[in-house]
Amino acid sequence: MDIRSLCRLPLLLLCRHRGLATLLVLEVAVGFLLLYLAWQAQANWQRARTAPSGIEETSLLVVPPMGRAATVVDVPALTQALRALPGVDAAIATNQVPYARNSWNAAVGDRPPIGRDRIASVYMGGAGLPATLGLRLSAGRGLLDSEEQVMAPGSPDDSALPAVITRALAEDLYPGRSALGLPVSGLHRPVRIVGIVEQAPLPLGSRGHATPGAAIFLPLRPGDASWAHLLIRTAPEQREAVARRVHDFLAARYPERPVAAPLRMDGMRLDTLHAERRWGWTTLACAAGWWLLTLLSLGVAGHLWVQQSALRISLHRAVGATARQIRFAVRWEHFLITLAGVGLGAIAARELFHRLPAPWTTEPASPWWLAGAALTIMAVAQVAATWPARRAAGVSPERVTRKPWVRL
Repeated sequence: MDIRSLCRLPLLLLCRHRGLATLLVLEVAVGFLLLYLAWQAQANWQRARTAPSGIEETSLLVVPPMGRAATVVDVPALTQALRALPGVDAAIATNQVPYARNSWNAAVGDRPPIGRDRIASVYMGGAGLPATLGLRLSAGRGLLDSEEQVMAPGSPDDSALPAVITRALAEDLYPGRSALGLPVSGLHRPVRIVGIVEQAPLPLGSRGHATPGAAIFLPLRPGDASWAHLLIRTAPEQREAVARRVHDFLAARYPERPVAAPLRMDGMRLDTLHAERRWGWTTLACAAGWWLLTLLSLGVAGHLWVQQSALRISLHRAVGATARQIRFAVRWEHFLITLAGVGLGAIAARELFHRLPAPWTTEPASPWWLAGAALTIMAVAQVAATWPARRAAGVSPERVTRKPWVRL
């Protein structure tokens, strides 16, 4: 008997349980798909959390509407009093703010709004709203204080209003040409475009209604601050102190109204990303649970293989196979299973995920990520192989020699 050929054990145990090995390969492949999906979900969450929004969120505070009462809250007097508070750089009243739940939307353009076609989110906070938000003009000019007017739904004034719109809305209304000086139809009053900003976040209530990124800023301001949002700009490091001052000031000035604590704009943005964050943690939890089950399956399967092949392992030990060779054989089997599973999972991810609807759709992963994920999976699988490998190496060569049908 050639001991060298007998001691070649890489496929010794695997060839006897091909069905179980196939199930383990499929389990590793599904685990790779879940890991790929969890990575994509976490990447999408981080991208949504850190993507530029077009405004300076870290400098903004929002006071929710205080509610209606018998008296009207004078907007110029209130905003002037707020600007006088220490640390307040700007204060305005507006009909809506980015990331809030309420929204004002209007169908604009010449096409009829069939199926909510071309819906824009309408901001009316006066001439100072774009500057307070920190919007940057890419073309044209901003709104002027002399153009500011009070919102009056029943007003017979039909004069044209200047407007600043986002680039997304400008390209949708007038593709292939400049929108400056051109009208925006569909509103109650004539509107002409005087400026274009790169982008502006929409209220949460506009999601699913307004065209993505489509916003229009008019020089109209609320006539009563009780139903409007108060937008306050300050230095990022002074937000906590300014929030307390603003709340104490409003509570003392309007004791008959419920005054909520000012909200941080960056915190409001995070609140709008609950779906992305929930999906990221859900996929991560599913991947972690599946891989715990997979590692348990690999360990138990390896133990069963060793137990059922104990006599065969003992025979190899009796003819000269070392404990190191036995351990290598068990680890080699786990390596082949994980390698086949990772390869099958990578092929399935490439051919499957781009055909699925959101949020299952994923982007192609870089070769570095694929290599890192494959190496990590194989390393973890080798950890799971430690227990069965030790048990296999612990099989004594005398076990087979005690059998009456064995004659060495």
